[in-house]
Amino acid sequence: MPTKQLWIAFGAMLLMPGAISLAQALPPVPMVVLEEIDCPFTPPLGETPTCLMAELPMDHGLVQADGSLPADAAMIGVHLTILDNLSSSPDPDPFVYLSGGPGQAGSEAIAGFGGAVELRRNRGMILVDQRGTGLSEPALDCPEIAPSELDQNRFNDPSTEEAEFDADQADRRRFTACHDHWVEAGVDLSLFDTRAAALDLRAIRQALGLRHWNVQGTSYGGRLALDLLRVDPAGVRAMVLNSPLTLGSQATAEAVAERPRLFKQLFADCAADANCTERYGDLEQKFKAVAAHFQEEPVLLQFQDPQSGETVREAVSWPDVIEALSGHLAFSETATHLPRYIAELHDMVQGRLSLDDQEVLAIFSAALNDVVAGLKLGQHLSVKCREDFPVDDPAALESVVEANPLYYPAGDGFQSYRLTCPIWDVGQAPESFEVPVATDHPVLIMSGDADGLVPHAVAQRLAEQFSNSQFVAFRGMGHDVHLNLLCGRSVVANFLDAPNEPIDRSCVDDVGRRFE
Repeated sequence: MPTKQLWIAFGAMLLMPGAISLAQALPPVPMVVLEEIDCPFTPPLGETPTCLMAELPMDHGLVQADGSLPADAAMIGVHLTILDNLSSSPDPDPFVYLSGGPGQAGSEAIAGFGGAVELRRNRGMILVDQRGTGLSEPALDCPEIAPSELDQNRFNDPSTEEAEFDADQADRRRFTACHDHWVEAGVDLSLFDTRAAALDLRAIRQALGLRHWNVQGTSYGGRLALDLLRVDPAGVRAMVLNSPLTLGSQATAEAVAERPRLFKQLFADCAADANCTERYGDLEQKFKAVAAHFQEEPVLLQFQDPQSGETVREAVSWPDVIEALSGHLAFSETATHLPRYIAELHDMVQGRLSLDDQEVLAIFSAALNDVVAGLKLGQHLSVKCREDFPVDDPAALESVVEANPLYYPAGDGFQSYRLTCPIWDVGQAPESFEVPVATDHPVLIMSGDADGLVPHAVAQRLAEQFSNSQFVAFRGMGHDVHLNLLCGRSVVANFLDAPNEPIDRSCVDDVGRRFE
């Protein structure tokens, strides 16, 4: 195939020496077939990506010492989208993007990374659709279920007939149907976890003939990047962890305690901002007044249902309100609207404002909708149920919920996983999976201190774990600072140019929370 500037020597199996004791316990590297395919999407104007499908074993445990597999071994495909660098410079160490979710696909990020000229000026990119996601085969979707149903915002959920409708029982039937479909198709769902995806990456790097690459993991991709650093340390030149999950469970009391902290931070930031205070007044007082009204009795709202287009009337209670507001608070862009939403709700319950259809939907639709639109629910559950649930310390989690009834009127938000994980039946990752990674590789960790999905303090502690790390905090920013901030992308580019040198972070001081 023409290589253009793809710096790929296909078939050059460079076996790198392992430097960690875990290498003794890892399976051999399989022989990988790489096939160039037509990219099954329309790329951005001016972009000419190369798409590859890497054939890999479903079960790396079946790989024999010479890299071969039993004749009847089940195989999967992992899709790679390769973007050229934008200059004629050599490209010895490409940038590899690992997306979040879990269940999101790297190929869906091509629009964002296609324009990332600060990263592509001297290196190409590989966008990975982790096993079970996106354009990989099989892609573990569940057509019966919308991914947004996993949150606690019922306004995301498909409409149902209310007459004697048992939601839990209906959910069990739908999740069971999806589980059974994949099992009957010969898929071992327990093999679509983080460790399997990390072993895929190790094999793909060697099949591409790459001495090393630079790895960025965003959100859940951070967990995958950390495990890759454990299974293939010699293949990593430098690592960026962007709003990252760690190897430990995400379902913790510390994570639940973030919601009240972030709301209080929002109120303080608005109070300190002259424009926010002038427009919206005492935001915390209005928030509490809204809560008191909705806690006393539900409010009947009329709006146009986005799915059916019909006018509907819904009784909205405080759990609906707090879940909707919390979803917006997690992300920098949607959080800018929160003071207005709270003020409008306050004026509505005071009888001074009637919300139109568009504004009702803006407030109560989930900010996560666009984020999870392409998420493959089967792969998501295979990871979450194997690595995050059941929770490690349910008593501690319950204690936080009981101490914050205003912010958790309907529980801790993990109810959907308690329902679905027994159905998904993928077992639990070994205890050794959560053991922190020790490395002297250069690592950049970036986090917003208003991140509602991954606690800022967790990212800070992760940075302290490494001997050669740099931590960059973004004041007032929510989840995924790389995607949302030019400064974040510039910091990453500066780091990759000289990963062992102090980063030029001069732009960081100009970043702060803003309000519309």
